[in-house]
Amino acid sequence: MVNVVLKLPNDFKWIMKNKEGLKWVESAIINRLTEIKIGNLLAEKSELKERDVDELDHIIKRALYNKIKAEE
Repeated sequence: MVNVVLKLPNDFKWIMKNKEGLKWVESAIINRLTEIKIGNLLAEKSELKERDVDELDHIIKRALYNKIKAEE
């Protein structure tokens, strides 16, 4: 297992005083790092070109825009 040093602002002192808080932080960090690793693995084998990604971006944004306008 790897040891990680984490610096937190003073506002987060409650985490250090509460073992459940520490478990939550550890779990959140592990989950986020796992998501990043999965994303990297998926992107590594991707055959999408930059223009394909750009086109998908526009399609998604247009759909979201239309959905928001329909709800108004």
